[in-house]
Amino acid sequence: MHLSQLTLSHFKNYTEANFRFSPSLNVFFGKNGAGKTNVLDAIYYLAITRSYFNSVDHQQIQHGEQFFALQANLIQEEIETELRLFFQRGIGKKLLVQQNEVEKFSEHIGQMPVVMIAPGDIQLIYEGSEDRRKFIDLLISQCNRIYLHELQSYQRSLDQRNKLLKDFHENRYFDRDLLATYNEQLIQSGSYIHRIRHTFIDDFKPLFLSNYQRLAGSNEQVNLAYESDLNKTTFANLLLQAESADVDLLRTTKGIHKDDWSFLIDQQVLKKFGSQGQQKTFIIALKLAQFQYLHLKKGVKPILLLDDIFEKLDQQRLAELFKWMSDGLFGQIFITDTQEKRLRAMLAKTHLPCVYFSIDNGVVVSHS
Repeated sequence: MHLSQLTLSHFKNYTEANFRFSPSLNVFFGKNGAGKTNVLDAIYYLAITRSYFNSVDHQQIQHGEQFFALQANLIQEEIETELRLFFQRGIGKKLLVQQNEVEKFSEHIGQMPVVMIAPGDIQLIYEGSEDRRKFIDLLISQCNRIYLHELQSYQRSLDQRNKLLKDFHENRYFDRDLLATYNEQLIQSGSYIHRIRHTFIDDFKPLFLSNYQRLAGSNEQVNLAYESDLNKTTFANLLLQAESADVDLLRTTKGIHKDDWSFLIDQQVLKKFGSQGQQKTFIIALKLAQFQYLHLKKGVKPILLLDDIFEKLDQQRLAELFKWMSDGLFGQIFITDTQEKRLRAMLAKTHLPCVYFSIDNGVVVSHS
C-alpha cells in the first residue's frame, strides 16, 4: 500500500502544491516553518480525517481563504483509490472515496493505516491519561470497527448519564431506577471496551518490549501496564460503589474513561526516573510497535510518517532504525529534516529508492 500522488489546496501554508511519491522513501527538507511537517499532516488527515497536531478543522485553512482541499491516490494490490477531503467555513468537512461521499468518517478509519512519529509524542509520557487513552483507542480503532462504534456509544451514554446527574441536582430529586437504566447503557459498551483493551495489551506489549531492547542495545527493564478499576471488579459494582460520589460531584467518577497506561522503567515511573534518552527510546519503541501491530492486524504495512526524527534519537538508535529500513520492515516512508546533506548520507546506507523534495514557505522548490 502506498500513495502515488498528493495535492494540497489552501492547506496551512500551501496555496497549491503537487507531489508525486516513491512507493519507498520520500524526504522533505527545508528550514523550520517551511511546511515540511504540513505535508505529513495532510497524509495523516486523509487517513484519520483530522489533523495529528490540531483537531480544529478551520485552523488548517490557509490564512485569508475559506476552504482547504486534499486529494491523493492510494494504491493497494495494484488497485488505485482516489481520496478527496474538503473543509469549508460554515459548511463543514466532506470525504470522498472514488467520488462517493463517506457518510460516517468512522467507516473510513483503518482503510489507510498510518503511523506518525513526531517530536511532540514525548507528551504521551508527561501529559495526563486522556492522551494515552486516545493513542491506544485510535490504534485499536484502526483494526476493530466494532471497538470504535462502542467507544462512540460509551461517550454518548456517559454524556447522557452526566446530564441526568445534573438534572437530579437542579430539580432536587433522585431516581435510582432511572439511573440504573443509564448505567446499563454504560456497562454494555464499557465492559466490551475493557475486554478488548486487555486483549490488545497482550498482543502489543511483546512487540514494544522487543523494540525497546533492540533500540536501547541494553537490558534495561521497561514495562507497559494497563490500569483500570475494572481490573478488580465488575462495571456494575463500580458504578454502585461510586453512586454517592457521582451524585455529589454531578459526573461519572468511575469507568473506562478513567483508565490509564503506565510507562515504567526498572519498575519505576518513566516520567520521574527515566533519562531523556530512555524516554525518547520508549516513545519510538511504542510507535514502532504501533506500526507492527497495525501490520499484523490489517495485513498491510502502514504508511510511516517520521517528523524530525533526527531530533529524537542519538546516532546509535538512528543507525538501528535505518537498519530496519534497509531490512524492509517498513513500506512507504515519509521523512522531514532541516539538513539535506545529513539526511542524504544516512539514507544512502539503506539502498532504498528515494525522492527528495526541497520545501520553502509552502512551495516545492525542487525535487530529485
